[in-house]
Amino acid sequence: MLTKIETNMKVFAENFKAAKKAYVLNSSMEASACAAAFIGEDEPVTVDELKSAKHILSNNARFLSTLRHGNARQVVAAVIAKDPNPDIAMKRIAEIHKALDKKFFNSDYLVLAATIIYQNSKPSEYDAVVDRTRKIFKKLRADHPMITGREDLANCALMALSGYDPGKITDTCEQDFQYLKKSYVLKNKVQFLACITSLFDGAPDEKAAAIEETRKLLKEYGVRFDTSAYSIVGALAMLVDKADRSLVCGHIAEVSAKLKSVRGMGSLGAGKKIRNMIATAIVIDAYADGMDDKIKNSAISAIISAVIAAEIAAICAAAAASSAAAASSSS
Repeated sequence: MLTKIETNMKVFAENFKAAKKAYVLNSSMEASACAAAFIGEDEPVTVDELKSAKHILSNNARFLSTLRHGNARQVVAAVIAKDPNPDIAMKRIAEIHKALDKKFFNSDYLVLAATIIYQNSKPSEYDAVVDRTRKIFKKLRADHPMITGREDLANCALMALSGYDPGKITDTCEQDFQYLKKSYVLKNKVQFLACITSLFDGAPDEKAAAIEETRKLLKEYGVRFDTSAYSIVGALAMLVDKADRSLVCGHIAEVSAKLKSVRGMGSLGAGKKIRNMIATAIVIDAYADGMDDKIKNSAISAIISAVIAAEIAAICAAAAASSAAAASSSS
């Protein structure tokens, strides 16, 4: 596992630098999301490959035109850059996006959902997965109309990819939600977490206990996540055996500390919160090496989604601060 962790760190650092060069105007947060999409690869992407992917994206700007933030766009670029046939990959992601867009409102999360479906299913399965995604989202919204929104789309895609009947997996999600909400205040974040736990077997109380134990272990190692990253702790708790949790959490702390030395990943760049997320993805990939790809990819996708959520929150906060400053200066 240690060898794979070292490889993942090295490849992430190179891909982060490549993303910064290919997208010179974008933030370190956005570059980290792009580089995170390559976690698990043994060789880094080149700047030219990313620029080529960027060019392919620009030729498909019609379906990306409503995006206001760079993270999802860079994740798509990463996925098609590492594909043997980037143009075909782009075409298929666009097809899935179009099918999803008939059911949902456009957003970064819709693009991420389309990308997740592309990565984890065959062309012959797209329609069925999109249909299951729609049914799962509809059921979640019926159960919790006030807290279900576009940020749930990527998780609905992950749930749809599990192959479980939509009714069965949403029932599992609801059971997990009812138990998890006893421990956490923000119900929309609890639903985000329950969507991830629904992918795994186990009783709701056992899942909740595993998550709480993992949260405490991470805290002991100085690895903290805010409410936007509940799903990361959940994915870690579900994926890692109880006997290995302390060791894995220790590795996450070590990787996060080492990532700080990567230019752009320090306090003035992506920051500790994003470093902790990326470190978790790096260690999870190494730990889960040899496991079912869909399970491992679900965990990595949950982390990328959390990075995107953090970026959107940062942009909203900056916009709010700017508005407040403008209002203050005009009064």
